[in-house]
Amino acid sequence: MTASKTSRAERAPVDAQTIRETCTVGLEVWVICPPELVKMKTLLGRLRGHVQLLVPEVTAVVARMRGEMRRTAVYVIVRAHHLLEEGVGTSPAAQACHAQDLAVISRALLTLFENPGPLGPPTGQDEIGEAVGRRVCGACSQPIVDGESFERALYASDSSGGLHGYLHTDSCAALAEERRTQLRAI
Repeated sequence: MTASKTSRAERAPVDAQTIRETCTVGLEVWVICPPELVKMKTLLGRLRGHVQLLVPEVTAVVARMRGEMRRTAVYVIVRAHHLLEEGVGTSPAAQACHAQDLAVISRALLTLFENPGPLGPPTGQDEIGEAVGRRVCGACSQPIVDGESFERALYASDSSGGLHGYLHTDSCAALAEERRTQLRAI
């Protein structure tokens, strides 16, 4: 969050062409078969760098965005933070998946940076900061507050390979009921 507080003059310039080229390699990582032939460490580093460069740029303007563009920008910023927090697996397939995810988010951030839509006066900056920093339990839909234990989770999804999120580890009524049901079945 501190990166978003730096002024525009203090941040590195956005080189959209370089970002597009790197994203193309990341998006086509599965076309290059097998993925270990790609210089994955370099690609992942560049994609992470693009995301880290673009998050403060989009964060600086999101409070001025309107409608669906604003909601989309908040979602993309939240997902960008999640991707930056996630570890990269050691297998070539896991690294290729992470590269593709970073490429998608980088491209989305670049699109929002270049085409933010109609801008107005800043509104709801506190709400945006709260949404970006918030963790919500996927089982009970309640916020995970500071001090509560949680774990990262991958949820099954019909629309994709899975949705990433968080779960309370022990303090969630929905998880406790699920565990009781599992224990009764044994």
